Amino acid sequence: MRNMKIGTRLALGFGLIIILLLIMSAIGAWRMIDSQRANDNLEERQTANALILQWARQVEVNANQALAAANLTNPDVLAVFKKGMDTSDQNATDIRAKIETMISTPEAKTLYDNAMRVREAYIQGRTQAFKDLDNGDYAKADTFFNQEMPKITAQYIAEIDKLSQFQSNVVARLFGESEQDTRLGLTVLAVATLLALILGPLFAWRVTRSVTHPLRHAVKLAEAVAHRDLSADVVARGSDEIGQLLSALATMTRNLRSAMTEVRTGSDAIAS
Repeated sequence: MRNMKIGTRLALGFGLIIILLLIMSAIGAWRMIDSQRANDNLEERQTANALILQWARQVEVNANQALAAANLTNPDVLAVFKKGMDTSDQNATDIRAKIETMISTPEAKTLYDNAMRVREAYIQGRTQAFKDLDNGDYAKADTFFNQEMPKITAQYIAEIDKLSQFQSNVVARLFGESEQDTRLGLTVLAVATLLALILGPLFAWRVTRSVTHPLRHAVKLAEAVAHRDLSADVVARGSDEIGQLLSALATMTRNLRSAMTEVRTGSDAIAS
């Protein structure tokens, strides 16, 4: 390190500190972005699960409306119930449209498709049963509404519940992964902080010592020369500014010794 200029050493020291700060900032930013992404994903899954539960609720409402409508004879009241069925059908359609945008995994898509296949059987059976009522085939309609429809409805809701349970498991898994990622991020940040606390002061001490130690030596030599002590041997190490100073002191000391020797020689010659 003594072969490096003092300015270069100081620049390296400040550069190391800046790099450590940048690393810590990058880790913090990475954790914030990753945490935000995980939270967004978790929130989307929770929203999807809430919509799935609403879908199941609309199916129950629609099935109850259909069963009630099947036993009505008043056309006006029947029209009201059919309008309610249309409303619950539309609500379920709107909910499914939102759910479809949130389902991305193959497993969830399979469960969703299974529920949709049962829904198709439910819609077809219900539509045909009301046609049978309109055509006066009350026995066939009664068989569907009182025997087949409860089974299809239960199967329909069961398939939706499977999808809901899958989403709940995904939410639980994502929550666990989020906690693990948070702990990992804190660990990485703690390690980076510890390294910064160790490497920063260590490098600063090393740079400071590389400057102050030879500088103190140069000061002692200068003080010795100031007190007319030319006996010390000056050894210049390194090519930095302090090394150049020591080299100059060594040259000055040698020149002063030579001058003192010449003066003594001249004095002795005159005295003799």
